[in-house]
Amino acid sequence: MDKYISNKIKNVSLFMTFFVVLLHSNNLDTTQSVVSINSLVQNFIGQGIVRVAVPMFFLISGYLFFYNFVPSMEKWKYKFKSRFHSLFIPYVIWCTGWLVILYLVELLPIGRALFSDRIITDYTLKELFVNTYIYPLPYQFWYIRSLMLDVILTPVFYYIIKSLGKKSLPILVVIWFLYPISEMFGGIWFLQIFNYPFTIFAIGAALAINKVDLHFRDIEDKHVVVLGVLYILSCAVRAALMYTELPLLDLAENAVILFGVPFMWLVYDRISSIKDKKIDIAKYGIFIYFFHIPFQSILKKLWFKVMPLTDISSLIIFFVAPVISIIVCILVAMFLRRFMNRFYMVLTGGR
Repeated sequence: MDKYISNKIKNVSLFMTFFVVLLHSNNLDTTQSVVSINSLVQNFIGQGIVRVAVPMFFLISGYLFFYNFVPSMEKWKYKFKSRFHSLFIPYVIWCTGWLVILYLVELLPIGRALFSDRIITDYTLKELFVNTYIYPLPYQFWYIRSLMLDVILTPVFYYIIKSLGKKSLPILVVIWFLYPISEMFGGIWFLQIFNYPFTIFAIGAALAINKVDLHFRDIEDKHVVVLGVLYILSCAVRAALMYTELPLLDLAENAVILFGVPFMWLVYDRISSIKDKKIDIAKYGIFIYFFHIPFQSILKKLWFKVMPLTDISSLIIFFVAPVISIIVCILVAMFLRRFMNRFYMVLTGGR
């Protein structure tokens, strides 16, 4: 992989991490679901613009897994061992660690006041296991859980994509749209299996297996503009659908991803101030992803303990919480990387 694409993947991943933090800053409740500047902004940005982030991660992960991949028993063993260290071990450590931290926070009166629902000491053993490792309390880890399932299925992905060749890309896109289309007619639960955690990873895998050039030099500026317009329109439509009962949200989200992911990838090449640079803090991206929840959730709870629940306060914390969270995450990451480097490398899966 040439240096430009390598740096681009790291930099784009950092921006997508910022998007994830902003996505998780959404704080609308049922009393704020009516049309207002606050709800329109949060729905357009939080339920539209930034929803390309996790699909971009799946796409990049699928591509990197199969980049220059030649199947052999040794190669499969190496890949699975590598992902065991970079995904499974951090997953267990972070999910367990955050559970312990939240338990300690809930022991304090001020901490207990932050939680109106059940606390950890109320859980049964089964609930404790489920809420730690199956549906972890730091809910951003659903991505790592799904990615581990993708890795387990990589032999299936490889041999299907290899047999289909370049036809695999349009076929995967069609399969990806089957479930949201079916929702228009009541939904077919089985098709959920093929929703984007699997299909987007597989599309990334298909790009690598079919050796697609990620520079996309034939794409002209006017094509990027068209993608950008379609992306914004899709975000607007999805935001508008938040105020209706129409079963079109998932279809609109797929449109956001379909236009937004390639737009983000291509527009990067047209921003001269960053495209040829290696952003130094990009190496902290994975730590920001792992650490920002539940820290940011607690930050929002503290805000609304002090401030009234109004549209203005809601909109302020929507933008302020991500900034504070990212700064704190980077500072903690810098400290750990400098003074506890081995521990930091374990936490981040060697990244």
